[in-house]
Amino acid sequence: MKLYTAPTSPFGRKASIVAREHGIELNEETTNPFESDQLAQLNPLKLIPVLVLDDGAVLLESPLICEYLDSIGTGPTLYPKANRWLWRTRMMIGHGLADASVQLRLQQVLPDGEQSATLKTRYTERMARAVAALDSQTDALAEGAMRMDMICAVMGIGHMEFRHGKDWRNDAANLAAWYDDVITHPSFAETAPK
Repeated sequence: MKLYTAPTSPFGRKASIVAREHGIELNEETTNPFESDQLAQLNPLKLIPVLVLDDGAVLLESPLICEYLDSIGTGPTLYPKANRWLWRTRMMIGHGLADASVQLRLQQVLPDGEQSATLKTRYTERMARAVAALDSQTDALAEGAMRMDMICAVMGIGHMEFRHGKDWRNDAANLAAWYDDVITHPSFAETAPK
């Protein structure tokens, strides 16, 4: 299987983490979604990640790719049934944190005249609310075996810290302590953005 991704994509990272957690070897190919004509042929949305299966079938978007990898991998599921609506809500907060961080970064790299102060404020505030929500649920986030809410929180925080710095830690001591502890886990450490 081939995963089209990029070194700093939090969504590609999420798929890579799930693959590692399940002992699945992926051929990861770096692609630039803004320049790749091949990506546009694989995914009409021209977004990463994209997973091409051995039979040529194509799966799009990290939520679908991660559920697929979980379904074929070894070891415990990352989508347990216990408390699934609660941990899935945290999963979506982590995913939304990553999305807001990416959108803010895309605004920041635009030429000055094309940047939107309104959008930059909106994404910054969204990230702050997501961090506060995760911080208030750190105990639940840390409880039990590896799950997708943990993975999504790590990939969201990881991208935010990589692109926007560590100021988020000032108002989220519980979450920061959990994050510093959990990022030593092999699948997180091996996929950290560089």
